[in-house]
Amino acid sequence: MHKKKVAIITLHRVYNFGSALQAYATQKIFEKHGCDPVIIDYRRHQDKLINRIIDMDWSNASSIADYLKKAIYMLLRFGSIVCKEVTLGRFVRNNLKLTKKYNSNKELLQDPPNASIYVTGSDQTWNSKYNNGIDPAYYLEFTNCKNKFSFSASIGKELIDDEEGYVTKNYLQKYKKISVREESAKALLETLGFNDVVCLIDPTLQFTKEEWRGISSNRLIKEKYLLLMLLYNEDNDATEIARKIADSKGLKVVKLSWELKKPNKIDVLMTHRSPEDFISLFSHADYVVTNSFHGLCFTINFEKQFVAIKRNEFNTRLESILNLFELSNRMVSLENYQSVCNEEIDYKKVSQILTAERKKSEDFLNDAIEN
Repeated sequence: MHKKKVAIITLHRVYNFGSALQAYATQKIFEKHGCDPVIIDYRRHQDKLINRIIDMDWSNASSIADYLKKAIYMLLRFGSIVCKEVTLGRFVRNNLKLTKKYNSNKELLQDPPNASIYVTGSDQTWNSKYNNGIDPAYYLEFTNCKNKFSFSASIGKELIDDEEGYVTKNYLQKYKKISVREESAKALLETLGFNDVVCLIDPTLQFTKEEWRGISSNRLIKEKYLLLMLLYNEDNDATEIARKIADSKGLKVVKLSWELKKPNKIDVLMTHRSPEDFISLFSHADYVVTNSFHGLCFTINFEKQFVAIKRNEFNTRLESILNLFELSNRMVSLENYQSVCNEEIDYKKVSQILTAERKKSEDFLNDAIEN
């Protein structure tokens, strides 16, 4: 039987765990649907290794000492970025079916990947702030193929200005079907006149916990532990909350991050780990504290007790997933975490919602691929 070739553009080289794992899950999901998927190896300016190193804001450096501090930070950053290139880059190379490398939308226009279906994948592909403006590549503007749809794409914010709305509407009118990851994105697109937008769960949740354990590392921490994972080290009292919860439950505090020095109140620092280690740490955790969207996805998928901490921005992603699973009370602060952390999550109810959402995603893909 001839398999349909599907070209997927997503954020697979951002080099954080969630982006790499959602790209992997997306590829596998399309394979399950009898397709031959390929990930378009599109690299934004900020995804290229050299730009990760040299792109630094020097505007607030006003003295020799300031420039020296920035230079030292750049050297440390270089080491961290190289480690990410090794750990996350290896996972991408070994697990994703990639096209040739594309460095711009112009290159995509000149020689687009050959496929019968083109898909905008998940993660924050339509977040103009995250992408340094509206990137036409993520709206599949490089192909005239009529078979275009989005699969659990994210805008990452609740409002866009009129100009962005106008451009976005023009791009998305060429799509046959649109699915997004958050209710806020669905509501935003409805204001632009798209009334048949479907809200789907993230691809990492469409994969079962048994499937994720199939590519996981072995257990890394022998003792019982609380896992703390924070995006960009935005703490907002998360470390304090994690320490107090861990002490009350007799757990070690294990922090997963890209830091080089173990912070105060942390028992074990797991730094520069692979995506396989990421899965293992969530799989074996006895409690989780996180402000990460994909951290929440894996926490819920592995049925862990947890609390979530607000980030400085882009919280609609966290709120949407918590609301979906009727767990909005798990978003806590230093003032109210105690009452929440002592409440056990009823995962029987969560599992029923997850089963229904997986069926919804399956039905959407069946229809989008076949029609």
